[in-house]
Amino acid sequence: MDVPRRMRSSGDERRTAGFNLVELLVVCAIVAVLIGFLLPAVQGAREAARMTACRNHIRQLSTALLHHEASLQHYPSGGWGPTWLPVADRASDAAQPGGWTFGVLPYLEANSTRGLIGTVDATTAAAAYQQFAKAGADVFACPSRRASRAVQMAAATSYKTMFTAAQSLPMATLTDYAANGGSTATCPPIELLELAIRFVDSSTKVTFCHVPPGNSGNYQTQTLSLSATEQGHADHTGDHIGPCFSCDDDMATIAQEPASLTQGDAWSRITPLGRLMLPDGGIPDLQNGILHRMSRITAPAVKDGLSNTYLMGEKNVAADQYESGADAGDNRALHAGYSSSNVRWAYETPMQDERGTSHPNVFGSPHRAGWNAALADGSVRTIVFDIDLQVHRGLAARADGRGTVPD
Repeated sequence: MDVPRRMRSSGDERRTAGFNLVELLVVCAIVAVLIGFLLPAVQGAREAARMTACRNHIRQLSTALLHHEASLQHYPSGGWGPTWLPVADRASDAAQPGGWTFGVLPYLEANSTRGLIGTVDATTAAAAYQQFAKAGADVFACPSRRASRAVQMAAATSYKTMFTAAQSLPMATLTDYAANGGSTATCPPIELLELAIRFVDSSTKVTFCHVPPGNSGNYQTQTLSLSATEQGHADHTGDHIGPCFSCDDDMATIAQEPASLTQGDAWSRITPLGRLMLPDGGIPDLQNGILHRMSRITAPAVKDGLSNTYLMGEKNVAADQYESGADAGDNRALHAGYSSSNVRWAYETPMQDERGTSHPNVFGSPHRAGWNAALADGSVRTIVFDIDLQVHRGLAARADGRGTVPD
């Protein structure tokens, strides 16, 4: 029996009103292309927001550093060394074992964190310091890298406190920002001695690494009477104190630190040049930036100008070690003393974070656009990774006459 014409027409209309398979695939392809266009834009917007947040964190930290200098007439000290934790009732000068991050807590309205170790005694110190080490603050974290939270450390390092030389910290919060230690890292040049040698007896000698002419890669260890540089009978261009093979070692690996509060207090009363003559070495105390071990740098000492000298900035960390505490420049608790975890140098250009690559002494960041830095006048700049090396070094040295911020 024939189907009525009207019914056939109605059925045909229902069939042609939908999508066939080809049309559906075309629509899906168009949507995928549009998503492909939109995702980079969304990711770019998110990174721009994280970059802005990072700059704001650096602005807060630099403001705290400047308030510290204005109140106490010096920037915070760098502390005593990587295995020292702070002593709450000590000032943030050469007598403070903890790092600069501890010194600025009062200027970040974070006295509650400082108070975690404020009233400890021998029986409560261990638990209090473990709680203190896990206490984070968003201002110390770059949101492009990680949140401010305690991570499981790669190895449970023993730290020193006023109560023990074996404080365990299995969990600790880290910092993404470092103070400016200068242009020389673990290899300060002999030239840095020239302004101080007149105060040292001519019989005083220092061991240094010498590069013979024509043998740029052939270092030799030599001993020099400090008066020799003043007499000018030797050319020490390119010679440096410290490791003879690499400047990219964590400061902790090339110099000893005080073994006790008594020894630390004794060291803090000796001039930086005098500490260089100690059997344990004073390389960390011969630096030309804003902060070093047992430092007490003042704003007038920044002779290149506050607007032409780094104060602090982001540090380089291996991109696959953000949550491990295993990077050599990111393996110390947030408020521990002077080390590559909280101080960086400009002997090499800053570097973007990469997986499997650690540069424990240099500045850098996870951002593509560059790294954020604060100058000693409090201004914050984003600086490209390929900044001229000599300009970069000049901005890190506080009094070498070379610092000029690039446009």
